[in-house]
Amino acid sequence: MKKIFIAAVTILAFSLVGCNKHDDNIIPDTTRPSLGTPEDNEIWFTLTDNRGLFAMEQTAFNSAIEDIIYSEESISVIRFVEPLTTIGADAFNGCTNLQNISLPNSVESVSERAFFNCTNLEAITLGARLRNCGAKAFNNCINLYSLHISSIMDWCRITFTDKTSNPAYYSQALLVDGEKITKINIPNGLASLSAYAFCGNIYVDTVAIPSSLQSIGVGAFEECTNLRRVEISDISKWSAIEFGNETANPLSITQELYLNGGLVTSVNIVGVEKVSAYAFINCTSIRDFSSDNSLLSIGDNAFRNCTSLATAELGSGIKEIGAQGFMNCSALQLVTLNAANPPLLANDDVFSFNSKERKFAVPATSLDAYANDTMWSQYKDFLTAIE
Repeated sequence: MKKIFIAAVTILAFSLVGCNKHDDNIIPDTTRPSLGTPEDNEIWFTLTDNRGLFAMEQTAFNSAIEDIIYSEESISVIRFVEPLTTIGADAFNGCTNLQNISLPNSVESVSERAFFNCTNLEAITLGARLRNCGAKAFNNCINLYSLHISSIMDWCRITFTDKTSNPAYYSQALLVDGEKITKINIPNGLASLSAYAFCGNIYVDTVAIPSSLQSIGVGAFEECTNLRRVEISDISKWSAIEFGNETANPLSITQELYLNGGLVTSVNIVGVEKVSAYAFINCTSIRDFSSDNSLLSIGDNAFRNCTSLATAELGSGIKEIGAQGFMNCSALQLVTLNAANPPLLANDDVFSFNSKERKFAVPATSLDAYANDTMWSQYKDFLTAIE
């Protein structure tokens, strides 16, 4: 079997047959390199400076690599050598024979469509310094089984442009030190989790969220269909996390929230100005909710589909309740509002599909204000004075 070694050397010029004039950055070398000889079915890449290998001449380099891969049908592994920092756009787009890729720790960026349509890719190892994956970087890697990462912290630092820029969307196993991960412990100290971070991870059943986390990006837990529980240590800090959309919140899948090991049935928010959008969406175990006077607003869809929620008491500071805030809380019978002035309702669906026996208890001196308010007037027949 022919063994192929490819080096990028900027001071020499060489053209491969079938490649255009920009291929002078690519020098095939069949001599034995100092760091060893490639095994059968492997291609190695190296370079003489610290620039990303595929950042030099994208189209030309890509066509050269595809030419070599397709002329050697059995080539299925690529081995990269440090100090490679960037995998360029479309670098291995359509390389259907690739089965295994291992990126060195020096790689910081995988550009758009870099491994697009590598349909037989089965295993990927990512380095600790990877920070960015471009759009569709791993799109249609439909046979990817194992994804090896250095640590959950390193993984959480990667920015994904879309869900198919994340190889975990396709992989069947996420491994750290060779061990398959079924519980994700987001490291304490992390403030933000990237969009699509765990999108499509069908093997994960539990996620633990630290009190340090302040935001979770769009689609971070989209299609994590086997999630069964979310674990937290501080209910107030959980309620303040900014979720990019519904599937940024793992509760959109699992519906079960555990506080310090116990299933959450009662939520009492203290010292928080806003319950964020989607904060408790689909959390079917919650039966009652209350807040102190610090709470100013409740975000869109914050308690939507909390079908066991029976009572909610809002402190005197509440000023706004977001769209669908308590929509489809079918067991909700009593909402106590201690605010003298009626809080703004974002739309007509804030309390849609609640219990038919629902009541809104407000200060006795504010009954008329609520009954005559543009938005609250639809509930005038359900208003009662706080006892």
